[in-house]
Amino acid sequence: MIERGGERMLDKSQAKGPRVFTRAATGLVREAGWFDALVYNVNFISIGLMVALMFLYMPSYGGVSLPLSLLFCALLALPTAATYGMLAAIMPRSGGDYVYVSRVLGPAWGMMSNWNTTVWWVLYGGVPSAFLASFGIAPFMRILAAFTGNEEVLRFADWAASPTGMFVIGALLIVVLTGLFILGLRVYFRVQNVLFVLAMLATVLVVFVALVRSPAVLQSNLAQYLGNLAGRPDILEALLRESGYQPQPFDLRNTIITMTWIYLTMGFSFSSAYIGGEVKQASKIQVWAIPGTVVYALVWGLLLVWSVSRAIGADLIGAISTLGDAGASNVGLAAAPRFHELIALGSGSLLVAFLIGFGFIFWSYAWLPGQILNASRNLVAYAIDGLLPSALAWVSPRFHTPVVSLVVMGSLSIVSLAIYVFTPYFATLVGIFGFLLTFIMVSLSAVLLPYRRPELFTGSPVAWRLGRLPVLSLVGAISIVACLVMQWAYLNDPYSGISLDPSTLREGILGFGMFLLNIAIFLSGLVIYAIARWWRARQGIDLSLAYREIPVE
Repeated sequence: MIERGGERMLDKSQAKGPRVFTRAATGLVREAGWFDALVYNVNFISIGLMVALMFLYMPSYGGVSLPLSLLFCALLALPTAATYGMLAAIMPRSGGDYVYVSRVLGPAWGMMSNWNTTVWWVLYGGVPSAFLASFGIAPFMRILAAFTGNEEVLRFADWAASPTGMFVIGALLIVVLTGLFILGLRVYFRVQNVLFVLAMLATVLVVFVALVRSPAVLQSNLAQYLGNLAGRPDILEALLRESGYQPQPFDLRNTIITMTWIYLTMGFSFSSAYIGGEVKQASKIQVWAIPGTVVYALVWGLLLVWSVSRAIGADLIGAISTLGDAGASNVGLAAAPRFHELIALGSGSLLVAFLIGFGFIFWSYAWLPGQILNASRNLVAYAIDGLLPSALAWVSPRFHTPVVSLVVMGSLSIVSLAIYVFTPYFATLVGIFGFLLTFIMVSLSAVLLPYRRPELFTGSPVAWRLGRLPVLSLVGAISIVACLVMQWAYLNDPYSGISLDPSTLREGILGFGMFLLNIAIFLSGLVIYAIARWWRARQGIDLSLAYREIPVE
């Protein structure tokens, strides 16, 4: 018997009998209820941020129907969400796709699939932490400055949206979140749920104001308060004139391609699958909480898009999208106003504007907690199976949290934040193609699980069949097709930062270079597994034996 980091591993000479590994419990405890898991997933989609990205970027493509694009994207995201939900019910363990793929396709494939998501979650740690300033705090401070005329507040808003401001604010956010996670999921979920209520209150207020205020009154208020920020009373006319925006007829291709901006958030409704070992009654909750999140986001997304478009007008929305943050300075604005900022100013009420701006702060970074938490649980899963140092699996007996893994993830997220705000090497959309490679692996595992692991399937709460065909296999197959459609969209979106055109290598890392990087990151998990297996074999341990059973609680 060989001791490794709280585990008792059987060497090759002792590997007999039904159990090949005997391990102590991880130390993680099931603290997340159904509401905690649902909110955790909704936050990863970040409804307010999803719609903000839609209004800021998609109209500039030309001929885009925002509601139709949102509906198409939800239909493509739903089968993948349902796939994760059913797999999370069958194997309710932390680590998500690492568990599913490794126990169905094999350990090397599981490591390749999941290491890919871990690396991208590290790299994407800089995006939402930067968004806290640019989509949350800066608009909130601009709203206050517009109503109060306080120039110091406006200067702070401009600083918050600068690279330095985004880094400082984002780094503080990462430190605070890591500290909360170390204190335990129960503490974090209490904070999460309160902030979610505030964010939803702001969302309801946006819809209410957009529907109750007549467009004429709302735009009159908007001209006044936005004009205060720009220092010009003709701000709305200037936006239309300076942008040169011209309405275009409906374009189906652009409507489909621009799903890339929606899928950036909507494609990740299954965050709770990665903390499956900490969700109460996971076998019952996950199967509806994960796909239900997509439906919830779709309903609120459609309400926001419809009501705001009605209130603000397609021409003004198109003009702001065409100018973007870079062109906003041409009309005296430090950044393009976000959609909730427009409605807040158009309300004409400081109290309503305050509640909207303050509440939307908590949409701006909402997917970051899931990234840090989920990736830390992935590190724990690797360490438990002997792929990485056992220290990563150490769980505090007091807080029941993997302290070392959380600190590692928090530190790496700050590094990625610096890369995102201070260098041109990382575009917002470039890694989603890589995530989709993992989603395809997970979907393939779902297709094959009833046949390769029939004992798991038949004893699960989702052993449903359509005739003789397992529903899990059918949903997984549909998910593969949906993922391939989304990969096509990212490769064809001219603003995604990833391309199959080799000539783009001459222009820097974005383009074909990012395509190669996505593939390299995806394959790197195979290398790590091969090294770990070789190292463990030298110690007399057959690493593959761990994958014959479901991981410990």
